[in-house]
Amino acid sequence: MCIRPWWPLGVLLAVVAVSVGLACNGDDDTERNVVITLTSPTPITIPTPTVTPTPTPAPTPTPTPLADVCGVNPDPAPASVLQVQAPPPLERVTNPFHMRGWGSEIGFENTGVAVALIDAKGDPIALDGAGSLSKNVAPESRAGRVAPPGLTVTDFTAPFATDMLVQGLSTDTPFCIWLFLATTEEGIPKQVLQVPIVISP
Repeated sequence: MCIRPWWPLGVLLAVVAVSVGLACNGDDDTERNVVITLTSPTPITIPTPTVTPTPTPAPTPTPTPLADVCGVNPDPAPASVLQVQAPPPLERVTNPFHMRGWGSEIGFENTGVAVALIDAKGDPIALDGAGSLSKNVAPESRAGRVAPPGLTVTDFTAPFATDMLVQGLSTDTPFCIWLFLATTEEGIPKQVLQVPIVISP
């Protein structure tokens, strides 16, 4: 019967037992506490947003109203008798400019309407090379056209239109258009419609 040497195995088991004991209990019998140290948080500084002022747009200059150079109307024509559709009052127009309108009775014997341009001094200006201070504008056919609201429509109602040219104009100049249907024996216009405008060269 062979006897195997078991003692090396016993020594090995003893060493393992001691190692396990040291691992569990450490060098002494006191229990180890695990301490977790928390660091104080560093305060985060949130930058205050800098308010950039929004640039204020420069105010748009209020346009200067065009000068009303018409003055006193000696005998205003009611809208039922005479109307101008273009140019509207206080319009800035380019020389030459076109004007048009309607008259309630201007078709009677092709009377038409008379047109004059009055300057800022109140004087009529020459409208052609012959020095005429007014221009007779004949009525046109109203076929296919509709009279404007407020105009009294008769058998003689008709539209009118003409181009106006101011000679020697070099700068923007205010004028008053005078449209009238008749004059007195003294030459004073009757049934007058006034339209202030500015004419640009």
